[in-house]
Amino acid sequence: MRWNSIRTKLILFMLIATIVPTVATMIISYSYTTDSLEKRAIEQNHQLMFQGKTNLANFVDNLNRASLTIYTDYEFYRQLDRGYDDYTFDSYTYVTLQNMASSMNGIWQVYFYRTETKRASLVIQSVPRRIYDAKLYEDTARYAEDGIQMQPTHLSHTYGFSSSPFFFPSVQVFTLHRPIYRIPANDRIGMLSVDVKLDSLAQIVDQLYTQEQESIYLLDDSGHVFYAHDRQIIGQQLEASWYNREQINKMESGHFEQDGAIFIHERVTTPLENWTLVKKIPKSYLLQEANQAAVINMLLIALSLIVIIIATIVVSFRITKPIRQLVRYINQVQTGNLRVDIQPVSNDEIGVVLKRFRNMMDMINNLILREYQLELANKSNQLKALQAQINPHFMNNALQSIGTQALQHNAPHIYKLVTALGKMMRYSMYTDKSTATVQEELEHVKAYLQLQLQRFEDTFQAFFDIDERTLDNQVPKMTMQPLVENYFKHGIDRSVPSGQIAIRTRYIERTEQAQGMVIVVPYLQLIVEDNGRGMTLMRRIELNERLKEVHPEQLGTRTSHTLSRDEFVSDSSSGSPSSIGLVNVLARLQLLTDGKSTMRVEEQEPQGTRIVIELELEREN
Repeated sequence: MRWNSIRTKLILFMLIATIVPTVATMIISYSYTTDSLEKRAIEQNHQLMFQGKTNLANFVDNLNRASLTIYTDYEFYRQLDRGYDDYTFDSYTYVTLQNMASSMNGIWQVYFYRTETKRASLVIQSVPRRIYDAKLYEDTARYAEDGIQMQPTHLSHTYGFSSSPFFFPSVQVFTLHRPIYRIPANDRIGMLSVDVKLDSLAQIVDQLYTQEQESIYLLDDSGHVFYAHDRQIIGQQLEASWYNREQINKMESGHFEQDGAIFIHERVTTPLENWTLVKKIPKSYLLQEANQAAVINMLLIALSLIVIIIATIVVSFRITKPIRQLVRYINQVQTGNLRVDIQPVSNDEIGVVLKRFRNMMDMINNLILREYQLELANKSNQLKALQAQINPHFMNNALQSIGTQALQHNAPHIYKLVTALGKMMRYSMYTDKSTATVQEELEHVKAYLQLQLQRFEDTFQAFFDIDERTLDNQVPKMTMQPLVENYFKHGIDRSVPSGQIAIRTRYIERTEQAQGMVIVVPYLQLIVEDNGRGMTLMRRIELNERLKEVHPEQLGTRTSHTLSRDEFVSDSSSGSPSSIGLVNVLARLQLLTDGKSTMRVEEQEPQGTRIVIELELEREN
């Protein structure tokens, strides 16, 4: 065994880190097991009692909120406050009491007495009752005289109502009595009593103790038993030697030992009632479990030692095996074998290291291979760049010479045409920017139209309706010229002596909802209209459907250069004239605006076509 090996060090470290603490625990834990388990049991029961206290506080808080429905039901309280006394108010009363009864599980019945009209209403299990000219029920009057009160557990009654055709047996309940005041004055205008079944408390408290072994008590400040393990003492004054009411009521939580048992208590403070939750755990029951647990722990610890030793050796071998394999791969690479077959054997961190090492070797091999290819490609690109630069500059210089000759021969019209063509060439030649302003696009379109006017012998007129606010907005280069070119390729009607094409721009602001706020979103509209031949309805619908399916991914990542005019001109052999150019224009616009651009083709009355581009502009803060 090599002592400098990771495997050896890992096995020794894991054995020492597990065996030494485990053996020490075996020696020490036995003598302290009983005491530690007792403390742990007390701590766990404190946590359990605290959870029960929280659940009880939430329960009472829900009951308090339910009773406040009288105030939160705006329409009911408004009519109650203003003294309404009609059938509508009676209906509101039943609806409000029914909502209160159904707002929380466990409410058995709700009693409401209106002081001004001496009218009593009762809703028991969704069955409404009413008495006119009634007296306030004595329990409600007694408990609610001094404000909000909780009546200890008792059998339910009918609050003075006569027998109902619906039979409801008496059940154990506790009652919330609440006087209803006219706000903000302190005039009492009604009384409310809400009976809650004791079972709703039992569902919470019964989870806090082990029946037949432990005892539980829920007491109020006067010592009345709201709930207990012994149903015989519920609702009575608690008489027990261990119960010191004044001492327990002063403490928020605690525990004490008396009469061979441990008592754990928690104070439950709520807006309606203060309770004390007490749990009694006999020490004989607690120590019996502790002794059994101590013996079991000894056996488990001994068994664990055996398992730990075996697991330590197995885990150490499994962890270090891929590390050793990685070392072998590295040694092969070091000898010059850059194409070693690296196969990860696991999906853990070491497996990830092997995958990354394999990817790194593949990348190194690819870089070595591509280095030579890149060098050849650079030579070829440099040669092509020189060729691409010679032709445009030669054409530009030639046009300047032709323009000079036109002026010398007194042909200003030819000079203007040559100048327009030169502008178009310069606009297309400079590809350092992929976008241009609307102003630059319009200048390019005007130069194009000047050449077309010469070609078609002034058989059409061009109109510009430009919103000055749009001139500085950025759009992809060659956006508007393809739209105008479609008119001359597919739309111009030479039988119409007065052809027209109009170019319009609009700046539009729309309001939108975003994160609960109203924001103003600016939009740019580019419109090209003509009175040419137009297109059929089916063709227009087909073209608009195709435009709706356009996504910026159709141009890939080609945002760093300006597309040539050929990329916008349709292929007549494809059977879809004008659509390819429009699709490319829209796709480039969506690349610029992250998909927030649209294009639609409309019919122009009485004839012709209208193309509308709309793109969202950058929002200002």
